[in-house]
Amino acid sequence: MTEELIKAALAKQADRAPHSGPILHALTGERRSSRRTLVVSLVAALVAVLALGATSLLAPSPPPAPVAGFAQRELPGLPMRYDVGWLPDGYVETSRSYAYDYIQIRTWASGESRISLFVQATPGPDGLPVWTDDITGAPEPQRTSVHGRPGAFEATDDPERASLAWLPAPKVRLSLQFHEVAEPRVIAPRIAESVHESADVLTPQFDLGLPPERVEVSVEGSSPSTAVTKASDWNTSGSWKEFDAAVAPVPADLPGGYEVLVRGVRGKFVPFQPKTGAALSVPLGDGRWLVLRTPPAEYGVRGPGWESALVEVAEKIVLNSATDLSWVGTR
Repeated sequence: MTEELIKAALAKQADRAPHSGPILHALTGERRSSRRTLVVSLVAALVAVLALGATSLLAPSPPPAPVAGFAQRELPGLPMRYDVGWLPDGYVETSRSYAYDYIQIRTWASGESRISLFVQATPGPDGLPVWTDDITGAPEPQRTSVHGRPGAFEATDDPERASLAWLPAPKVRLSLQFHEVAEPRVIAPRIAESVHESADVLTPQFDLGLPPERVEVSVEGSSPSTAVTKASDWNTSGSWKEFDAAVAPVPADLPGGYEVLVRGVRGKFVPFQPKTGAALSVPLGDGRWLVLRTPPAEYGVRGPGWESALVEVAEKIVLNSATDLSWVGTR
């Protein structure tokens, strides 16, 4: 409204102003003083400025140029809920994942050895119940307890593989998984006794804008500079993946493809192939890439497998302006 009033006022002033031509013509027949010449010049200049200003304001303004790059805001951390208080020497945390709003996994590694803590917690009264039958119905030799709560070892013939699960609270199930760890059943009770509630979080590098019960988010790496954030859309049934999205140090490794624009940024789209799926790679700067991929046909892909769908998903992604990856590669 204010801009329209300014335009109308300038246009009105320009219409009322005398034309500069008659003024100059009337004064050409007599000798003018330098002061009179200055006045006439100022009047003519004023008339021209008023007319030019009214014309420029009345003309339609060009549309603003679109902002190139992805939207950013500070995203909330995803709660990990539990942590371990003791581990053998040499282990550092290499991954965290948060899935379907009720599963969290943390993994610590030392060389090829892996120790993972799985957390299943029912969110609210209508959430999925945790699995307890393998603990409450375990054979006597497999049964144990953690802080007086029921627990059980998983039966296995592999001396380097073991699993210890227990029920620390109603609607909560914890389990420790050991991979290529020497004498896992010897150290498992000590680690389990050290597990405690935690305020640690996983801060995702981006948000897909999907309901949390459909999404699995993970961060994995040996250091903050090598960490890769992935997010998968598992649809509402959780029985197949619609697509994977990642912020990674390299683009998709699929050959071929052609250039597409995503929020004004030049990326590359590789069309869907039965054995490889489709892929979209967009540079984010600082050596990072946004990579979207669909599964190959053998996994029954039912989600977006074409350019327009993946570009539409990418357009809606919001980057985290406050990602904390300082935990990657540390105890």
